[in-house]
Amino acid sequence: MASVTNTSTTAINKNLILPDVYAQLVREKIAGKCKVAQFLVHLGDLHGKIGETLTMPKWAYLGDSKDWDISKPMDVTQMKQTSTTATIKAIQAPAVKVADYDDETELGNAIDEAASQQAISVARKYDTDAIACALESPLKYKLAAKNTVTQDELIAILGMYGDDRDSSDFDAIVVHSSFAPSFYKMDMFVKLDLSMTKQGNGIAVNGCIGTFLNIPVILSDRLYDSTNQEGFLLMMKKNAISIIPKENPFAEAARDASLRQTTIYLSQFYAMALTDDEAIVFAKTVLPTASGGE
Repeated sequence: MASVTNTSTTAINKNLILPDVYAQLVREKIAGKCKVAQFLVHLGDLHGKIGETLTMPKWAYLGDSKDWDISKPMDVTQMKQTSTTATIKAIQAPAVKVADYDDETELGNAIDEAASQQAISVARKYDTDAIACALESPLKYKLAAKNTVTQDELIAILGMYGDDRDSSDFDAIVVHSSFAPSFYKMDMFVKLDLSMTKQGNGIAVNGCIGTFLNIPVILSDRLYDSTNQEGFLLMMKKNAISIIPKENPFAEAARDASLRQTTIYLSQFYAMALTDDEAIVFAKTVLPTASGGE
């Protein structure tokens, strides 16, 4: 029998997963999965080691409103920039093992599905960390009832920003999905003969169910207080939370040629912090005490 020699210099393993290409696929999928974290502000590149702290610029809170003697001038202060610290952290998505045989014979694309699920995993972690930062805000509002908000309460929350409440200054009102029925009952959300109501409010599109006073309303079930068993809401101005990434989500592939299997690892280093004390109001029925407890 004649021997066959493969003299090709261009042969490739079609099952080889290119980490850079895979990581880009994950990054593209993450973009549509974040609810709160989609509004993060990127502040350059990260330098340092895991567990170290770094300094981020932060606007100081002006202070709570107080009674005013109308015979005397109002108190005046200047905006002051201070700083806050954030811990450099490492996150990982669950690693995925893909066998060549399964990828080629099963219905669907295993690689694409792996990227989608790892993207969801990372996006949810971003959201969890961003929400934790948001809850450090000194601006908070006590709602009258669990998982319910009225348009009067939303207007009162907006009132905490004083006259600095242009809709263009806001990213969104992010709420637990249990609040959705409240919005469907609001005249200012669904009644079309009112000037501030928009056509299509109530229809969910990419997690957004419409606008309230021209501010997008976004659903996220990550906004849940498991201790008190209630959802909550965040009213978010722009540039509230900052992130300093060391890299985009980083993918590595470990190939086991003996089994024709590839394990895909996905990780990332970053630091995140609330960098504007005036930008976020969180609202629920049970508010944290000054010492940090509920």
